[in-house]
Amino acid sequence: MRLLAIDTATPRPSLAVAIDDGAPRTVELPRLGAEALAPAVASLLLAVGLVPGDLDRIAVVSGPGSFTGLRSSLAFARGLARATGALLVPVPTFETASGAVPVPPDADFLLEALRGEVHRRCRRGGVLSPGEERLSRETAANDAVRAGVPAIDLGSEALLLAPAAADLARRAPDAEPGSLVYGRLPAAIERFGPGEAG
Repeated sequence: MRLLAIDTATPRPSLAVAIDDGAPRTVELPRLGAEALAPAVASLLLAVGLVPGDLDRIAVVSGPGSFTGLRSSLAFARGLARATGALLVPVPTFETASGAVPVPPDADFLLEALRGEVHRRCRRGGVLSPGEERLSRETAANDAVRAGVPAIDLGSEALLLAPAAADLARRAPDAEPGSLVYGRLPAAIERFGPGEAG
């Protein structure tokens, strides 16, 4: 299996290519990774001796995360998958982070949600909670201290998630699973609502 994984949803965007059972080859993208996506993918594929048509699967970190990063990476991945016939495999941010940091088995994963808030997903006994929640950064930090677990902040832990996304996508079923999860609506929609259809 030849697989490309893309993450521009989190604070350290990255790409990874995995061939069969080999370790993923990973590159970190610039901070605004969405703008560098196409040339970086072309360069990485060239470096491992592949062309886009060789890909069997394209994994994309599907959120929560940066609104712009999610939109651009999913649009790019979807277009590439349609052009090449590769299977598109969305992989949720916190499942990917849990795969990237498998120990300790008890931890709280945090991701910036702006306005003093974070998205949080808890893992206990190696199992992630069913869904994430949004709460103040201070509350999340205090909860982790009370529970005696580390708070793993995806923005400050220097995590590159593309290799873990590649590993998850290798094991995904052949049906196209998952969907995009922004985590937070654009500020105008939060403030004024979706508007009227025109």
